[in-house]
Amino acid sequence: MQQAQRMPRAVDGAIAQLQRLLGPEHVITDPHELAFYSHDVYRAGLLPAAVIQPSSTSELAAALAAIAPTRVPIVPRGGGMSYTDGYLPTQPDSIMVDMLRMNRVETIDAEDLYVTVECGATWKQLFDALEPHGVRTPYWGPLSGLRSSIGGALSQGSIFLGSGRYGPAAESVTGLDVVLADGRVLNLGSHSIKNGEPFMRQHGPDTLGMFLSDCGALGIKTRATLRLVRPQPESRYLSFSFARHDDLFTAMADVARADVISEQFGFDPGLQAVRMKRSSMREDAKALGNVIAAQGSLLKGIKEGAKVVLAGRGFLEEGHFSVHLSLDGRDAVDADAKAAIVRRIMSAKGVEVENTVPKVMRSNPFAELNSMLGPGGERWVPVHGSVPFSKSIAIYEACEAVFARHAESMRKFDIDRGYLCCTVGQSGTLLEPVLYWPESRAIFHDRVLDTAYLAKLQSFPPNPQASAAVAQLRVELAAVFADHGAVSFQLGKFYPYQRGLAASAAGLLGELKRLLDPHHVMNPGALGL
Repeated sequence: MQQAQRMPRAVDGAIAQLQRLLGPEHVITDPHELAFYSHDVYRAGLLPAAVIQPSSTSELAAALAAIAPTRVPIVPRGGGMSYTDGYLPTQPDSIMVDMLRMNRVETIDAEDLYVTVECGATWKQLFDALEPHGVRTPYWGPLSGLRSSIGGALSQGSIFLGSGRYGPAAESVTGLDVVLADGRVLNLGSHSIKNGEPFMRQHGPDTLGMFLSDCGALGIKTRATLRLVRPQPESRYLSFSFARHDDLFTAMADVARADVISEQFGFDPGLQAVRMKRSSMREDAKALGNVIAAQGSLLKGIKEGAKVVLAGRGFLEEGHFSVHLSLDGRDAVDADAKAAIVRRIMSAKGVEVENTVPKVMRSNPFAELNSMLGPGGERWVPVHGSVPFSKSIAIYEACEAVFARHAESMRKFDIDRGYLCCTVGQSGTLLEPVLYWPESRAIFHDRVLDTAYLAKLQSFPPNPQASAAVAQLRVELAAVFADHGAVSFQLGKFYPYQRGLAASAAGLLGELKRLLDPHHVMNPGALGL
């Protein structure tokens, strides 16, 4: 990683210029606010010198052009949901760019099926804007979509809602505007067509693609155009329990290959127990209301709500794995036919159970982000990797071997673990080991999580030894994924990305970085650059 050469206290002049261009109210220098911005979900980086909040592509371009001669580091930040150091400054005197003021949904074309949106908009904002038009994006957001931004997901990579059928967020993008470190604006993909509409990504070489999942290392995304689909009107929800992990992964792969589901995700017994402990009667009542409202008719809503009540929390057998699926059809016959395919595959080794989990998730997809702490107030952090279906059992067993090697320290420091797994289109399986441990909350949690939820949780004192043990587990798990050829989203500055690249690919990436950001001021350290 190359560090830009800059004059002493060049940042002071840069801040003064930014205040003139953006207004003092949009250049944050208050130490308490900077402390918040220096944290992600997991930990803190260096304190930025300032945080700027541009309101448009042209305003951001002018700001970066003005301070380019100072060569101060520039760090883009979206909704702040990273846990891989994605936007944490690694160099002193960095200027952080908070994109959340740039949240306008500019164009919704329900006829030609595309939407153009500023990259500071959240996935919930975009979903709410599209819903009255009867359309949505194919991938329509992560579970953190209440706060996760469009640009953050396109920079870091993202999957979940709709990914079982349509794959990750990047697959939906047709056009992109990017501001480089020197203030130049690039119009990419369908945005490069002078006299046309942004309806199709492919128009000559796919220069857009290199800015997706770049973790902000090459430039700052400001506007994106995404494809739209008309949601299928009939939905079905299914859940199954499995005694063995190999049977679970085999069944999930077979269902993914059948191309009939929209979302498919599973829990191991550990994460399943955590989710059941986290729920409260207050949350149950809220979930019930959402289920009823989501059904479209009062009679159907009451019927489905009654099933949720009757299921309670005893429908998932302790010590078993579970998988939860949502699927959509053109009509009832289509939806039922897809559900029959899922039941045939899953029932070979699994047992069907009440479908409360996927039903509640779909009824309120953009819920409060309370899962970022454990049910007792424990800290939370995941690691993940995606592998072909044929390797899902082996990668799970390799992760289990890491936990077995560290069993003594995990007991000593009260570190708990669980797994989330899901399928990504017909490409493969994502496995996400999740760690919980007793540790004091960060300013991030106090600012972002639901205050009523936080008030019920235990507060822990600082626990540096446990956190060091967790950090070691994360490093070893990431190494296991790399050794098995896994690919990861949200690479940030944590995953050993360069280590897993072929020499030719690493060389090309380095050349692109030197071409677009010759002084290495754009998010230094991201992607190992």
